[in-house]
Parts: sequence; C-alpha cells; structure tokens
Amino acid sequence: MATKKTPEYDFDAWDAASEKDAIAALVPEVRHIIVGDKFVGRFADMVTVELPLKLTLDMVDELQETSDAPIDQLKHLLVKIGGEEAAAEFTSHDIAETTALASKFFEILNKVAKASLPE
Repeated sequence: MATKKTPEYDFDAWDAASEKDAIAALVPEVRHIIVGDKFVGRFADMVTVELPLKLTLDMVDELQETSDAPIDQLKHLLVKIGGEEAAAEFTSHDIAETTALASKFFEILNKVAKASLPE
C-alpha cells in the first residue's frame, strides 16, 4: 500500500513580508488604453475588451439598480453593449484580472465625468 506524500510547508518562516511578496506575485498583468471614446482593456492572455466611456444617465441609473458591486455592473454593461458573448469572454477570466480591469474601467469613467464638469 502506497502512502500519500504531502508537501512540506514552512509555516514558521511565514511572515507579513512573505505574504506581501506572495500577493505581489499574484497581481494580474492587465493593461488599458483609451481609444476615442472607448476604454480598451487587455487581460494577461492578450484578450481585449472594449467599453464605451460615454454613458447616458439612464444607463448609469440602470447599472446602479443592478447592483452595488462594480463587477456586476460591468457584466450588465457588457451584456447590454457587447451581448452575452462579450460578457461571457470577460467573465471567463480569473477573478483577480476581472476585478482589476473593472476597477480600472470605473476609475477612468469617473475621471472622464469629473473632467466634464465646469470649473
């Protein structure tokens, strides 16, 4: 009868610096650019998604009614603009990548809205 060998882990050497380094190594490599009135995001596997940076107030209201979570709002926006297939492509990626790209999109959308305000 074979015994299952489990890997050896050094829990005693684990500290806050080790955790910080481990998390930094897991940060997804997502990038974005702005092309015209579109946010173009790129996942680590080079798949790109395009989202409009011009939304109506009705669309913003609809997004806010959908959920408070940026991921859910972004999925709703993807379905509305790109269809189910685009939304499925976006959501098939790692949650860390999806969250990072969603966060960047809403950050840029917020900057565009603030830049539009009269001084």
